[in-house]
Amino acid sequence: MEKRDKHIESVKAFVSPEPYPPIVVAGKNRLYAGLMHMNMCAAHSELTALMQYLYQSWVMNANHAEAAQDLQRIAMVEMHHLNIFAQLVQQLGGDPVYAVSFRRRRRVWDGMMVSPCKNFFHMMQNNLLAEQETIDRYRRQAAMVQDASLAAVLLRIVEDEKVHVKIFRSYLDVLIQ
Repeated sequence: MEKRDKHIESVKAFVSPEPYPPIVVAGKNRLYAGLMHMNMCAAHSELTALMQYLYQSWVMNANHAEAAQDLQRIAMVEMHHLNIFAQLVQQLGGDPVYAVSFRRRRRVWDGMMVSPCKNFFHMMQNNLLAEQETIDRYRRQAAMVQDASLAAVLLRIVEDEKVHVKIFRSYLDVLIQ
């Protein structure tokens, strides 16, 4: 039990301390389901972030062990976000498969969406930009949806992504100095 408690404590530094609101929606809405599905498994999504951070942790482990551990912990947070979006997709009337439809074309998520970059500076830079873009997208979605519960969930996830921005920025600050 003590090992599990230490593990949970180590993950807490990678999430906002704010509690998550209930994962509920006002009702079925196919448009919102599509948006949440894109957040779940499009090219720029929680699934891609999760897999990107895991890949990076594996390839940098030998030279940057602390950063590799941090990336694995961030990946765990992204997995939680992925789970939230899958729940939202279902509640909104969608199917949380690993494929999204865009302009009548279905795109299945695949590993080619993960960047093979192995340069530590560029990884951190790309991660920072991806998190900032995610924050902007979720804020736009929260402002657009006419569902207060859904907007609250999106804005709560933003708080976690802001923590990730700080972590990636701190690595970049050390590299730039």
